[in-house]
Amino acid sequence: MVQIYGEISLHPSSVVKLDGSLFSIADHERDFFHKTISEDDNEVKARVLEIQQDFSQQHEYPCIYAFHFVTLYMDTNPIYSEVLAAGKSGNTLFLDLGCCMGTDVRKLVYDGYPASNVVGCDLRSEFIDFGHILYRDKGSCSIHFFAYDIFDVPYPVPTDVIPAADIPISALTTLSQLYGSVTHFYTGALFHLFDEPTQYALALRIATLLKRAPGAVIFGRHQGLQEPGLLDDYRVAGEKQRFGHSPSSWSEMWRHVFAEVESPEFADFKVTVQAELIQGWDRNRILGMNGRTDGMLFWSVKIV
Repeated sequence: MVQIYGEISLHPSSVVKLDGSLFSIADHERDFFHKTISEDDNEVKARVLEIQQDFSQQHEYPCIYAFHFVTLYMDTNPIYSEVLAAGKSGNTLFLDLGCCMGTDVRKLVYDGYPASNVVGCDLRSEFIDFGHILYRDKGSCSIHFFAYDIFDVPYPVPTDVIPAADIPISALTTLSQLYGSVTHFYTGALFHLFDEPTQYALALRIATLLKRAPGAVIFGRHQGLQEPGLLDDYRVAGEKQRFGHSPSSWSEMWRHVFAEVESPEFADFKVTVQAELIQGWDRNRILGMNGRTDGMLFWSVKIV
């Protein structure tokens, strides 16, 4: 059995000071923030800095220091437009795993994906709560958010699973209720938090939640390397060191995953993987600290 290492605390040497100068609004983000936070850029920044300050007093996360919680990444993935079009025209279910404060899924709905078909899930409910504070939509947001640990999803799939079609989206409380039901699955900056065996265990659970239908997609981004190996770890050294995939090793991992959860034939003929390592990102904006990475791996896994 694979040893799964979940969330662990930051090493003290990795804690950095808050720096409001790192925050800026990109051109493709401005209309969204004006609609959801404020028409005034100064007010947007003030609200964001206030949330950063309040949240960092509870938890220390690089994504908070580097303003990832208000950086739009999902819509930069090459497959985003295809996912968005499918959501507008079909009976779909979108799940953002590790949704943080829900910025990306709110942008997805802003772009036209039906909010009633969107679910955001994070390990910590505090992320979700602060998202509602930031966007001031606690009583008006139609996206269903809930907190859950993906590693609590049983694997292999139990035999007594209740079909998700019998459970209203608004009533979902566990990811286990979504076996074989998710048509569009997003994970942003999630896989690179774990070692290689834990990443594989995570991928297995994601694969069991994905609907077996042509066009079903898993996509995301995380730190990557030209050649697979250990990333410079901002967490406790030792067995919990983070692993960085290359585009080829990432594709191979998913082939093994679907060979296990389905069959080698299914993995070879029914699954396509696209992965590209993008270099040249602003390291402070991406990481909030120094660290060994060759760029961000943008990827998608699609059922054909």
